[in-house]
Amino acid sequence: MRRTYRTLYRLGIVPWDQPGAPAPLVGIVEGPTALPPAQALDLGCGTGRQAHYLAAHGWSVTAVDYAPEAIATARRSHAPGHVVWRVADVTEPGAVDPDGRLAGATSLLLDNGCLHGVPVGRRTGWATTVSTLAAPGAVLLVRAAPRRRRGIGPRGIDESEITALLAHRWRPLVALESTWFSYALLPATPLPSQDTVADPTAPAVEAADRGDPGDLVDPGEVEG
Repeated sequence: MRRTYRTLYRLGIVPWDQPGAPAPLVGIVEGPTALPPAQALDLGCGTGRQAHYLAAHGWSVTAVDYAPEAIATARRSHAPGHVVWRVADVTEPGAVDPDGRLAGATSLLLDNGCLHGVPVGRRTGWATTVSTLAAPGAVLLVRAAPRRRRGIGPRGIDESEITALLAHRWRPLVALESTWFSYALLPATPLPSQDTVADPTAPAVEAADRGDPGDLVDPGEVEG
């Protein structure tokens, strides 16, 4: 697929490059619960339309694509706002963020049709990239075509596979359009402090001291 994409970019044949910003992204940037402008990362940025859109709305944007031809096209597009363009493989965090500036500092991560074309064996690298660079409370927005076995183009990925890739670090947000999915970074689980580590010499707690099981919260009552 990489050779195919690079050839198409050279020929200027980019049918996936649609004008305007996709509605789910517009909702995050301009909607009633819009995120405040901060650091954003566009993974698989292509010709840079979404990166330019974000920059025009006050975001500091880093946009990456493995195809030099795509980045060259994106750089030729003059638009308001500043964007850092980078040729990099999205499955390699060190290539996406070589100076460590984005690590733990990226509030919005956008993948508009990149992950579904990444080879299956390298998708965990993509998950490592987004989890490494995401800031506390970050939002991840992904557009992915469903999995298919035949035909020309990316093989696709199902929502369940994306969620599994992000397990333990991200939680799904409200459902968007049929091929768009959003996630929020979960708070990091702190290591137990010295004060909270159980003392092996302490007397065992009697059953009567553990409280009435009826006082426990029913998991069904906990809001997700």
